[in-house]
Amino acid sequence: MADRLFGITDTGRVRANNEDEFITQEVMHNKFMIAGVIDGVGGYAGGEIAAALTKEVILRELETIEPDLISQLSRVFYLANEEIATHKKGDLELMDMACVATLAVIDRQNNLLHYVHVGDTRLYLFRDHSLVKISHDQSFVGFLEDSGRLTEEAAMQHPKRNQINQALGLASRMGMTDPYFETGSSPFLPDDLILLCSDGLTDMVDAALITAVLNGPETLAVKAARLVEEANLAGGKDNVTVVLAKNDKVRASYEFSKSERVKPIVASAVAEPYVAAESYATAEPLKGSVKALPEQNAVQQKRGKGLIILLTALCLLFLGTTIWLFLYHTAEGTKLEQPGTVLVTPVKPGLNPQEKKISDMLLSLKGDTLLLADTVFKVPVRLSQALSIDRDTLILKTKGNIVFQSDPAYKGTALILSPKCKYVKIDQLLLENFETGIVSYNNALDLKNIRFNKVNYPVQVRFVFPDQFYVNGRLSKRNYAADSLAKK
Repeated sequence: MADRLFGITDTGRVRANNEDEFITQEVMHNKFMIAGVIDGVGGYAGGEIAAALTKEVILRELETIEPDLISQLSRVFYLANEEIATHKKGDLELMDMACVATLAVIDRQNNLLHYVHVGDTRLYLFRDHSLVKISHDQSFVGFLEDSGRLTEEAAMQHPKRNQINQALGLASRMGMTDPYFETGSSPFLPDDLILLCSDGLTDMVDAALITAVLNGPETLAVKAARLVEEANLAGGKDNVTVVLAKNDKVRASYEFSKSERVKPIVASAVAEPYVAAESYATAEPLKGSVKALPEQNAVQQKRGKGLIILLTALCLLFLGTTIWLFLYHTAEGTKLEQPGTVLVTPVKPGLNPQEKKISDMLLSLKGDTLLLADTVFKVPVRLSQALSIDRDTLILKTKGNIVFQSDPAYKGTALILSPKCKYVKIDQLLLENFETGIVSYNNALDLKNIRFNKVNYPVQVRFVFPDQFYVNGRLSKRNYAADSLAKK
């Protein structure tokens, strides 16, 4: 495994203890590689404890990889956050403990990389001798560097470079801003390499030197050890942790010999050499003129005529079918408009103006937050079909009293969250007269001040698990609570 996945951590030259943890694990019969770096913060023993708790949660929750891996990774970080918060209770010396972390899961079969990140640990992709930073530091200095306002050298020397905005254990789930974690996916091609590291490396070693080390011919173990050594030679002011993961598949390459590129057509009646039509574009230059055989010309002409006839027939058939369908639907529409005609079941009911307005707002939404105001929706929004949400992240907020009511002819579900949704927060909404209020998958749904009136099943949560696998786990400790007062 060391030839494709390796990790190392070092205390450094200044610190007395090591608050870093790393993960290098293969699961599900080596189909997936898990690579992670966790950097504890908080002084005393708190940083070490927070990092150890997070590592424990990650290894437990990722024994089985789910189809919706991004949602699973976000859930793992939320569970780790809860675990740290639980251990803080009653211990004043641990009140400031937290950790930052970057976690990557590599799908080896499909050459894909999925990751989740919080804080200032980092994820890099090394491809074709170039180093690309994928994660974004969730700190003020990191923002200045990523936006180009600070050079890498200036950021490394900045006095506030270690002040982070977000971490596991800093806030409760309810107190987290949205979206709190950075997630993403990327192709992970043969010979690609990823580097995960703590700021103990990137505060001491610049990208140029890291690239030079990764460009070397050594094994992952040697490269990781060299990066740690470079950080210590530069001062080793912090714990240094490095994890390297490589796609060890061989790149596909195609070599053609001269005999394969040039295929002469042998003909006793002609003295000059000939090259087959399909090979001529790649053929090496030949001396003398190149002519086509008369028999070959005749065959190609016949094929060309046949192809033209076939395409003409297909075009005529398509045109005739289109005209017939147009005339048929026009006639059917005329029948429906005649007096006394009753349309029992429309194929698909059209959206009413309010539904269409909300659907258009969702489609055109560029950020993650959608605001619905009662100055626009002055009367209850009647839903004639379920409103589907198919976004990675959505924060649905309302201003004033917004009501979703079922249309008299519709008694189904009000809102359906796609399995693609990783986090959807709905704030201040009334759902009325539905069979089911909201259908959600996994742990994507977050409700605040939501009221249900005459709804048989307010919330339905569905979990997706792979077939033929053992499933272990429990629902989140966070419970829903009903109250007569709105939550501030």
